[in-house]
Amino acid sequence: MNIALKIILVDKNTGRSAMLRRALQDKGHEVICRMNDSSQLLDSNEMTHADVVIVNADIPDEAVFANLTDVNNSKPKPIVMFTEESNSEMANSAIKSGVNAYIVDGLEEDRVQPIIDVAIARFREFQALKDELDATRNQLSERKAVEKAKGLLMKHKGVNENDAYQSLRKMAMDKNKRIVDVSEGVISAFELLE
Repeated sequence: MNIALKIILVDKNTGRSAMLRRALQDKGHEVICRMNDSSQLLDSNEMTHADVVIVNADIPDEAVFANLTDVNNSKPKPIVMFTEESNSEMANSAIKSGVNAYIVDGLEEDRVQPIIDVAIARFREFQALKDELDATRNQLSERKAVEKAKGLLMKHKGVNENDAYQSLRKMAMDKNKRIVDVSEGVISAFELLE
């Protein structure tokens, strides 16, 4: 049994969107917002608690991709795009804008659910990788701050690396702060003195 999803549907073709809405409702999903174009997509995404965005565009233009990029930057969610025509430039734009499933000439009712499932799985995988990358960058940034603070203490206090680290560690324990926060404070203090 599929989990019921709340969906934003963008499609200017009312007949096609009615068919897609019916196919989604048959699977237990709810189209909570239907739009003729993507110009208000960011606002709708911010105001609703949609789980998935589906864009049905005969030939998507740069404005569609720009609006999808905005959604992906502000409140990311799985995005499915159905299109009648494609070329490598459109496909690249779709990927860069955060589309998780890009289907050309393939809007058939019985295929909609598996396509949504793939988009959700790809979205979750991408988000996990993004979160891991963000955590790694944060750790690297914190390590750089600690190393810089140690270097400043070694230079200005004439101590070795271990003593500089122990000094930072003691300050962190005394102030009940993380060592990176103390390190950033040390860096700021030395920058003020220069």
